[in-house]
Amino acid sequence: MKGNRSAFVMSITPFDAAGAFDEPAYRTHLRRLRTGGVGVYVGGSASGEGFSLSRDERDRVLGIAVEELRGAVQVRAMGCEVRTLADTLDYLDAVSHHDLDAVHVFAPEMGHASKPTTAELEAYYDAAVSAARQPVVLSCYQALGFDLPVALLERLARRHSHIVGFFYGGSDVRYLSSVIARLADRLEIHCAGPYNALTTLALGGNGFMGHEGNLSPELAMRVISSFEAGDLATLQASFRTLMAIHALHYRYGGPVRAMKPLLNALGLPGGALRLPRMAITEAQLDDVLRETLALEIPGVPASVRR
Repeated sequence: MKGNRSAFVMSITPFDAAGAFDEPAYRTHLRRLRTGGVGVYVGGSASGEGFSLSRDERDRVLGIAVEELRGAVQVRAMGCEVRTLADTLDYLDAVSHHDLDAVHVFAPEMGHASKPTTAELEAYYDAAVSAARQPVVLSCYQALGFDLPVALLERLARRHSHIVGFFYGGSDVRYLSSVIARLADRLEIHCAGPYNALTTLALGGNGFMGHEGNLSPELAMRVISSFEAGDLATLQASFRTLMAIHALHYRYGGPVRAMKPLLNALGLPGGALRLPRMAITEAQLDDVLRETLALEIPGVPASVRR
């Protein structure tokens, strides 16, 4: 295994009631993550609502993250899905102006359910990674409808020494185990989403990433620390709670629709969402809040008044 075991959070981006980027709330939120000890990806398309950010806002999101996190925990740019190499090169140029620990590069989405060939993927990544001026993390999301061939990942890792990590968002444990077996000595390997966290750790990977740590970075790190300590009882309890948070939030459509209103209700910085995403209803929030408080999650208030 290359590097340390770790948990990463795909950070939210708070907006105020008028829809503007809320810098003070964002700084407060990042400080919670820093205190919790998790690594942080910022400006992502899901939890970070990255598609809604203007170029200037994206620049501020990255700049503030470096100010608040650099040197204390890992801070990385997540970015958004892309259609063209030009989009990726533009993104890499923008993030190069910030002292990030690493930058993530998405695989291309080619449109109309078209899937890239291995030759197309290799040419795309060679061009993108060669242009990057910072350490690079690659990924494979099952939702794209294709996997990055493991042999291709091996070739890219050999050619480009500044590829430092890879994460997999999917349920194919055979693919995940193959990636870890063949690349864990060269790359940090995480799973995206907590559901394969224990499998990743047990196979010799580094850990996991997800949106759940926005609520409790302490809980995310407790999964890592209890695994390292061989504390099975704490590991089971922590992972059970982490998965309960995951299931609760995906009941209402995924990362931020419930997360942001919940953080607000708990007196923590969450902020508003930007269309087309919309927050859950007040009735749904009552259910989410009640179930969250019953979980007794570290770093989360034991009770609130609404």
